[in-house]
Amino acid sequence: MLETTMMVMEAFAGFEAKVEYAIMGHSGDAPAIPFVAFNEPPADRKQRLQVLQKMLAHSQYCSSGDHTVHAIHDAVRSVTNADGDEYFVFVVSDANLDRYGIHPKVLGRELAADSRVNAHAIFIASFADEATRILSHLPPGHGHVCLDTSDLPRVFKRIFTSSLQK
Repeated sequence: MLETTMMVMEAFAGFEAKVEYAIMGHSGDAPAIPFVAFNEPPADRKQRLQVLQKMLAHSQYCSSGDHTVHAIHDAVRSVTNADGDEYFVFVVSDANLDRYGIHPKVLGRELAADSRVNAHAIFIASFADEATRILSHLPPGHGHVCLDTSDLPRVFKRIFTSSLQK
């Protein structure tokens, strides 16, 4: 997760005038833990490292539980608060929905709640074949399995390329 976050922050560095983004976490503690607020991207590598340190500290001390559905709900609604050409929400998850009694169809409804928002769930871990089973319940193109994080750049590229072809 930390590598993915750094990749995103590095990719958007220098494009602050064109790309507005926020990085939020969710855990058993809350559905929206702010790590980077909209219009407040980290200015340099030191600040990006501080974001990662906050994420790591939170993951070590948070309560168990899952707010994935609530996090998607909030993100899909808040991303459209400012005018933009396109809106994206990326939810990176360990695909551990069964443990918390979350049905994938509920996740799918939240991902597709606003047609203006390109919302995607990317599952980076899986217990047995849970991630693959989840995909079958999500709207086509809204779910992705990436069990090798080195493949994440390709997953993001595929998502952005697909968006440009709409």
